[in-house]
Amino acid sequence: MKKNILRIGMGVALAAVVCLLLGGCKKAPINNDFEGMWILERYTTRADNEVHACERMYISIQLWVMEVAEKQGTHGYGSYIGRCIYDSKGESIRVQEFYQRASTGDNGKPATAEQLMPWGMNSTETTFKVLDANGKRLVLQSDYAVLELKRF
Repeated sequence: MKKNILRIGMGVALAAVVCLLLGGCKKAPINNDFEGMWILERYTTRADNEVHACERMYISIQLWVMEVAEKQGTHGYGSYIGRCIYDSKGESIRVQEFYQRASTGDNGKPATAEQLMPWGMNSTETTFKVLDANGKRLVLQSDYAVLELKRF
């Protein structure tokens, strides 16, 4: 009888340890202030201060990946996935290596600077200075434009 109780107790303890270990593998955001899904409301080109209103333009930043996409829009801009690298202080974000988005990832076709223009990027490799990041609003500035985003 004692052996059965000991086996049951050890089985419960082992199950609890496994549950704790599996729970520790969650992919948590590195920086909640700018990771997540954003709506690009507008961007202003710095050379001429022209404001470009955006409609149904989204930017998602998750664990070193950035996706830019027009969702159910009328312009046919498509969607693209790129690498997203940010410093530990949350002062800058660099994006690079964008590829056209396919249903399960990229399709191997590099994006062009022209394809990224609707999201306020004039290059396939852009470094943004984080001007404001409070979890609800995100303002990014590159040498080309200032992007204003709102949490989705």
